[in-house]
Order: sequence, then C-alpha cells, then structure tokens
Amino acid sequence: MPSLARRSCPLKCLVGFFVLAIALPGCYRQKTDKEALDQYFKSNPDAKRFTVARFAGTVTIDGLPPEKKGASRLFILLNDPQHLEKLPTRFMEVAEDGSFSFMTYLAGDGVPVGKYVVEFVQLHLPRQGGQIRGGGVARIYRGPDDLKNLYNDPEKHKDITQFVVDVAEPGRDDYQFNLSVAGKEPASPGRYSATIVPGL
Repeated sequence: MPSLARRSCPLKCLVGFFVLAIALPGCYRQKTDKEALDQYFKSNPDAKRFTVARFAGTVTIDGLPPEKKGASRLFILLNDPQHLEKLPTRFMEVAEDGSFSFMTYLAGDGVPVGKYVVEFVQLHLPRQGGQIRGGGVARIYRGPDDLKNLYNDPEKHKDITQFVVDVAEPGRDDYQFNLSVAGKEPASPGRYSATIVPGL
C-alpha cells in the first residue's frame, strides 16, 4: 500500500504546475502603454515630460451634437493665451456625438497643465473634380466656417470666461461648450482666427 507521502506527491506536483503556469505569463508579459512611456523617459532623461491633466467633455451647437455635413468636421483648438499669434499645436476633431478627449502621451490623458484659450471651427475638405482630396497626403480642412466665424477668434475668446480654461491635475472630463449659431449674423475672421486645420 503506497504511503501517504507518496500519494501526496502528485497533488504537490499539480499545485506546483499551476503556480508555474500563473507565474510565467507575468515574467514575460508585454509592457502596458504607461510602463512603456515611463521606460522611455527613464531611458531618455533629457526628454521633457509634461505634467498632464484630463481635458474632455462635450460640444453642442444650438443644443445639439455637431452635424457632419459631407466632408465637414468640427474642431476644438487650444491656444496659448500668452502667444495667440502662434498656431495652436493642441487640437482635435470633435466626435459625432459631440464628445472630445485630448491626448498628449496616452489615450485620454489630457493636455499639459496650464491656461488655454479655447476656439472652435467647422471646416471642409476641398473638392476637386468631384473627389475629396487627401487620400494618401495630409488633408487640410478649409473654410467657409459653418460656425460663421463666431467661435474661431482667440483674441475675442481670451476675454470670455467660458472659453478660458485653467487645466490642473487631475483634470476634468465634464467640460461643456454650447455654441449658439442659429439666427446670428456671420462675423469676419480675426487676425489669429483658425481658418484652416490639418486633418487628423
């Protein structure tokens, strides 16, 4: 009759197998995006890493989500209030449901903390010969602005509380911008107004 010790060996071996099976994936698992990002800056100490905070929310036009008319797109742009003459480097297309969520390093992580002047513009892809240009090349969206140039002038927006945001950690994902357009007279673009936007 086998001893108790000898009968317990298969059980110990089975437990050991499962422990090994669980441990091995952890040893060789792929790094998460955040881990890869942390490793990049650790390996490149001279690279500047910005402190970022969430900047996300919704945009409505006359109380409704933005309407996509053919090749038109609604963009939200963030301007440096100290340098309105510079083209904003942080911008994105607003989704069909009106949502937006900025990204600097990782999806949804936001923008570098600080103050921004927000502007909006709804532009179009030019058509040539019945075809939308931009298949394999950089797409450039151009006017006319479907928002009638009412919300694309950072010089005006810098004095309107609604359009000046101070992004601080941890940030917010509930920003709301309601743009009233119906019934308003078109405005002329300002000297720093966004009238063209590179496609994303």
